[in-house]
Amino acid sequence: MRKADIVKVIESLKEKFPIREMLEFLEIPKSNYYRWKEQVATGRDRDVINLVKEICTKHKRRYGYRRVTAELKMAHNLTVNHKKVRRIMRENGLLAKIRRKKFVHYKPSEIVKKEDLIKREFKAETPNQKWYTDVSTLTFGESHLYLSAIIDGFNNEVVSAVIGKSPNLQLAFDTVDQALEGRKVDELILHSDQGGLYTSPKFQAYVKEKNIIQSMSHKGVCYDNVQIESFFSHLKEEAFYSQDCAATNSKIIEIVEEYIYYYNNERIQIKLNNQPPIKYRELATA
Repeated sequence: MRKADIVKVIESLKEKFPIREMLEFLEIPKSNYYRWKEQVATGRDRDVINLVKEICTKHKRRYGYRRVTAELKMAHNLTVNHKKVRRIMRENGLLAKIRRKKFVHYKPSEIVKKEDLIKREFKAETPNQKWYTDVSTLTFGESHLYLSAIIDGFNNEVVSAVIGKSPNLQLAFDTVDQALEGRKVDELILHSDQGGLYTSPKFQAYVKEKNIIQSMSHKGVCYDNVQIESFFSHLKEEAFYSQDCAATNSKIIEIVEEYIYYYNNERIQIKLNNQPPIKYRELATA
């Protein structure tokens, strides 16, 4: 029997039998056993450290210790205390680079307010029941770009993302059209802030034609639309700030498209049972 197997058996039985008696029965010196135990622990720690490094590299240091801990369990069937994972990441310079979240609000061009139908009940019971939308400014390229996106409240999936040079009505129309491609909606709620795009009578008429019900957060309260705000924050932190990225506008668009694919298909979310959005939806609706 290998030394590692002996250590494993004795550790599994130590609640029932004294270690000293088991060692005497096996005729193993006490000093040998504890040396073997330390060697096994060291080898296991080395394996954990290598896996943590592999996960952090794979996700470009976008993962915090909680997500790394979850991936160790889900992908490698390895249960490790989150405090130990955090220590390993800190000691090896692998902690995620995080910037303070910033929320951007657009002043409405005219006040055509809709009722807040969400009331911070963000989670949807089924796909295409509650969508969240907003526009965020991308300041990383040659000139400002504007990302308009829609998130599904069922699984936090980005169902639409359009980048333009101006935050105009056409950008908002294109975002809705892209989200509706291949989807049938019935009394879908589209929730936004009171920005000028969404208070526009033209936009309100447009979404009404699509059988979409508008909902708006209270003025100046970012937490009323936290789903989409959170996505924009993660994108900027993980795709740009943490990567020290500065590039051409075309490269910025490429980075955003790559990140959205990663966000939907690979980046696990704790609230989704440690699944990425699309996988969560597929499992839930199978």
